[in-house]
Amino acid sequence: MRIVVKLGGSLMDDSLPVIKALQARFGACNDKECTSILVIPGGGIFANAVRSASEKHRISDEAAHWMAILAMEQYGYYIHDKTGIDITGSLDGIPYGVRMLLPYRILRERDELPHSWDVTADTIAAWIARQFGAPLFVKVTDVDGIYAEDVVQQFLTADEVMKMGATCVDRALPLFLKENNMDCLIVNGLHPERVIDAVLGKDVVGTYIKGNI
Repeated sequence: MRIVVKLGGSLMDDSLPVIKALQARFGACNDKECTSILVIPGGGIFANAVRSASEKHRISDEAAHWMAILAMEQYGYYIHDKTGIDITGSLDGIPYGVRMLLPYRILRERDELPHSWDVTADTIAAWIARQFGAPLFVKVTDVDGIYAEDVVQQFLTADEVMKMGATCVDRALPLFLKENNMDCLIVNGLHPERVIDAVLGKDVVGTYIKGNI
């Protein structure tokens, strides 16, 4: 089984428990299950620095796009330094276990996404999940999911998320999910056990964005 987990930059101080929980549960292949977990780093403070520089110095969307993807790699190296997670720059030959992808080279080779601030690490992670053949894309962030009237919504269609405007996912993600018949599950990484349950397909506090409805 292949699963993509996008680890949000908002969890910069809390990435270690999430990675350790994934490694403890899925780090080895046994007779009953073999799972490949591919972790995609968000951009966090590094992408925010690019956005600020872009606004202040009028950097083009083209340049800012690639700078922001490099910011994802900076966050990736930060996570690697703190957790020791194995890193890779390729989708080829991903073994079982837990690894983190540095996405710059892959996206340079297959430049298929719009160059806009509407596309951030969320949509990039969904695109990678599609390339990786992962049936499940889990977005791990620091909130329980998407709220409506102060209540976490368990299920939302991509169309419903698009109508909501600003949420905890980037603006391009709902349309990408809809166009590619994909789903996304949002869970709170401050509760690492929820991330494990999400990967295992168990019921979990969070929001499913259904792109196939």
